[in-house]
Amino acid sequence: MENTITVIDVLKWIGNNIMALIVILSIFFEISKIKINPISWLMKLLFRPIKKDMDDMKSELKIDISDMEHRLSDEIDAVKQEVNSEHKRIDDLISSTELAEISRIRWNIIEFANSIENGQKHIRDEYRHIKDESKRYHELIKKYNLENGIIDEEMEKINNKYEDNKNSSAVYF
Repeated sequence: MENTITVIDVLKWIGNNIMALIVILSIFFEISKIKINPISWLMKLLFRPIKKDMDDMKSELKIDISDMEHRLSDEIDAVKQEVNSEHKRIDDLISSTELAEISRIRWNIIEFANSIENGQKHIRDEYRHIKDESKRYHELIKKYNLENGIIDEEMEKINNKYEDNKNSSAVYF
């Protein structure tokens, strides 16, 4: 027996292995009218569930991001309201403190003017301090649009006493 391969043997082998041949040849060749590419088809078939999962995850991520944006926006609005509320409380506290300062200065000026009328003597620094207090008083009443009242009259008495004695050598006047 000879080991010769005949055409009939080749045709039989091709007939038996036609599918394997098509698969192997399709790796290297693509029939253009009928696109048969089993590798591409297998890849699409294998990765279809992965692509679907990725699309689902992408949709969920978009929803999660949108929800997070809404929550953050609400939280930012709440913080803004809280900050505005704190600013108002601070402004109210400052106003209250400054109004109390107005009252304190007014009392100091009236008390100083009364002590002068009663003959009590003071040093120059006390007069200067009252004058500085008067300036602060006028700034505050201007800020709050308040009326002055009798403080200008009292300051006039204090200023007259100071002007009369500012050039004297006396420590107290």
